[in-house]
Amino acid sequence: MISQDYISNREFSDDRFSQDEKRRLFGQPDVLSVHEYLHVYQCRPAESPERRLLAAILRDAIDCYLRDCCAKNRHRKRSFREAEEWFFGSTSDGIFSLESVCGILNIDPGYVRRSLLRHKDKELLQAA
Repeated sequence: MISQDYISNREFSDDRFSQDEKRRLFGQPDVLSVHEYLHVYQCRPAESPERRLLAAILRDAIDCYLRDCCAKNRHRKRSFREAEEWFFGSTSDGIFSLESVCGILNIDPGYVRRSLLRHKDKELLQAA
């Protein structure tokens, strides 16, 4: 009973701030809260649609290279040659070049190339 009276009295008689002080403190937009909100709820860089598209392009090229490395079918050989040209070709300009895609995704293109060459060497040794 005593605590209930204390709580009810406390709720209705809290006059630590005047009405003007309350308006001054709570009536202004809180810029820091908006910044924090956007920081938490904005898309993460890895989740942006553009980065997902570039990651899908890179993954598809890697899949084609790995899957069709020692293919006998001419369509698969063509797929391998196209992927190989994209990875090891001399053209490094354009937004969808390996260097651009890896640069946006923060991946070292040299590491990707070395890994693919290592896989190709393993596959060729196993096939022989």
